[in-house]
Amino acid sequence: MFWQRNFSTFLISLLILAQSNLTMANDQEKKELVIESIKAKKISNDLKGNLLLEGNVFIKTNLLDFQTDKAFFNESNGQLELNGNVEVTRLGLNIASSEIMANLKKQSFSIKNTEINRADTSFIKAELFHIKTSGDVELINSSVNNCSKDDPPWEISIKRIDYIENKKNAVIRGIKLKIRNIPVFYLPYLRTSVGNERMSGFLTPGLRQTSNGLDLSLPYYFNLAPNYDLVITPRHITERGSGMASIFRYLSQKSKGVIKLSGISNDKKYEDETEKTGNRWNIVWQHEGNFNQHLHTSLNFQSASDDYFFRDIGNDQFGQSRTNYLPRKLGLTWNNSFIKVGLDFKRYQILNPFSSEEFRSMPSFTIQSNLSKKGFSFSLLSNITKFQTRDANAFEGSYKNIRRAYLVPEINFKKYFPSSRLSFSLGTTATSYKLKSQNLEKSSPWMEMQYSLFFDKYKKKSLSTFLPTIKYSYVKEDKLDYELLIDSRISSLDYRNLFQRDRYVGFDRANKSNKVILGFQHMHKGTKLKTFRSFSLGQAFYLDRQTDYFNPLENRNKSPLVAEFKTSLNEKISSNGLIEWDKHSSKVNTASFSFSYQNSKRNRFELRSIYRRKDFNNVSIPWADLRKVTRQTELLTLWPISKSFLFFGRLQKDHEFNKSNDILFGFEYSNCCMKWGLMHRNWIDEDYFSWRNDYPSAFQALSDDFNPSKQRDNTYLFFELKDIGRLGKEISKMLSSTKLE
Repeated sequence: MFWQRNFSTFLISLLILAQSNLTMANDQEKKELVIESIKAKKISNDLKGNLLLEGNVFIKTNLLDFQTDKAFFNESNGQLELNGNVEVTRLGLNIASSEIMANLKKQSFSIKNTEINRADTSFIKAELFHIKTSGDVELINSSVNNCSKDDPPWEISIKRIDYIENKKNAVIRGIKLKIRNIPVFYLPYLRTSVGNERMSGFLTPGLRQTSNGLDLSLPYYFNLAPNYDLVITPRHITERGSGMASIFRYLSQKSKGVIKLSGISNDKKYEDETEKTGNRWNIVWQHEGNFNQHLHTSLNFQSASDDYFFRDIGNDQFGQSRTNYLPRKLGLTWNNSFIKVGLDFKRYQILNPFSSEEFRSMPSFTIQSNLSKKGFSFSLLSNITKFQTRDANAFEGSYKNIRRAYLVPEINFKKYFPSSRLSFSLGTTATSYKLKSQNLEKSSPWMEMQYSLFFDKYKKKSLSTFLPTIKYSYVKEDKLDYELLIDSRISSLDYRNLFQRDRYVGFDRANKSNKVILGFQHMHKGTKLKTFRSFSLGQAFYLDRQTDYFNPLENRNKSPLVAEFKTSLNEKISSNGLIEWDKHSSKVNTASFSFSYQNSKRNRFELRSIYRRKDFNNVSIPWADLRKVTRQTELLTLWPISKSFLFFGRLQKDHEFNKSNDILFGFEYSNCCMKWGLMHRNWIDEDYFSWRNDYPSAFQALSDDFNPSKQRDNTYLFFELKDIGRLGKEISKMLSSTKLE
């Protein structure tokens, strides 16, 4: 039943297309068919004055062209009869029939033994095709496919279709899916809406084979009102039990949102694993509201009954998705053209037992303001946040309650010249912390000045630009005895970040700085061939020696040299790369490279590689070895072997540990109307749960060298009827790369 809704949409859209081409109906009025010319070997009149046409009859109207062996036409009432090898054509739509009875004035048609061909991509056959004056459509004993006119690999036969124009819905009876004339599925009755119209009824049932047995679901849609609706889905998992899910959507002039509920009662497998009883559930409420043009609110509340819920009930059998935490956020914002004020509350439900507790803001109050005039601008950013964490951790310098406040006033001036730009900025970052037993304060005033030149060279088919830039940056550090790093992290060094005031993002840390930054950027853009090339080179020189990020015990007088390139040879081929070279240690700190070739959706090749000598940021994954170098490569390809066969694959290799994190490969066979294929995947997945069998806590398991990862190895079969439906994962989604880590 996976194809049911796609099928009904596909079929009804073809019928509406045929109906609209024959009747030319729209929401305002029906355009009358007017005969413009008539050709035939023999033209005569009967006693009543009716027109009789015989032999190669061709009737041209303002909307349609008719061809037939014989024709009868009564001009007074618009009655038109066509007999023998009838053909109707218009804009890629071809209708062939043995007989057509039509009233051109009333725009009603009765067509016998018809074949409808839409641009050689969709084919319908029907014993009787009747279009009424009201726009209603009836089809008797019809069949449809999008493969070929004769001997299609698959076909859907329908006993009767009734399309009701004023209600914009259709009733379909006696549906059979045949593959090579063998019936494989039968549905006695289906009622569906058409276009943007909605109606209550059953949606596509769900049927999945999982590690927990069969997973069955039957959703029912309630069209409660034009601005809100509800879907209720009974669900049964054979090895766990029965449950229910619902989705309620609402929309008004001042608000919109969705509420999702899902649950299962008395999970048998969960009780055996954990010896815990009770209902298991998940709730999501996402809301956006506008009280007026200035006052706005937002809500994102998500919660689950236990850490296992998404593993057991919301799991993805392809290993593509993980849920490590659930957000609970509430925001209130007021703004006008000058100022913006926000009040936020944030908490998280942590589902990863190996992650340390995130700070939660209860609450956070922010004021932002900006004013600009004639090149000058003034901005102000102020925030007060009360952070809470579940437990104090002396090793990470975190405390149960911390109140942090910061104030960042800034003055900017920009001046543009014909081939250059000058900018100057001045400000300070004042931060204070209030802990249980003490108060901490620090202030870091700063000043920056930047000058950039623009050298443009125009040619007939290209534009080249050379941009040298020099920047001076000064930051005075007001250092505390120890630092609290709530949300500050070191950013990676690239050409853009080289010109930032500090490599730290966030408000907890600002390094002392007195430096001059030099950078050069060259860009070339082809106007017709869509080619693009850029190369950037830059380095910072410290007027006061600065602490080495890689070795805090040493000082240095200049930053690593940063070089980047980006190139697009044409619309199909592109490449980019980066290198951070440290002359002080004669080593490469960071390097990355990527190459991409994509000729079509079925022809693709990508190569990515990353190297990182050290990760400066502390991570919440205790088993990660920060002293190890990151050296990873990813290769993915989608390559046609022949017109019908396609090979695809992906490899993620960790060179430092000499292992493959993810290997995926397979093939796909496709023709005009169907696809099927086989895929094998071997990958390393995270195991958040099995430690509970032998250890009292997650960190006790880690201290005893428990490795929270597991090797997974699966083979998948996928099958698709084009434009109808699919069973199995799409190749494009399986090849989508996650960030190399």
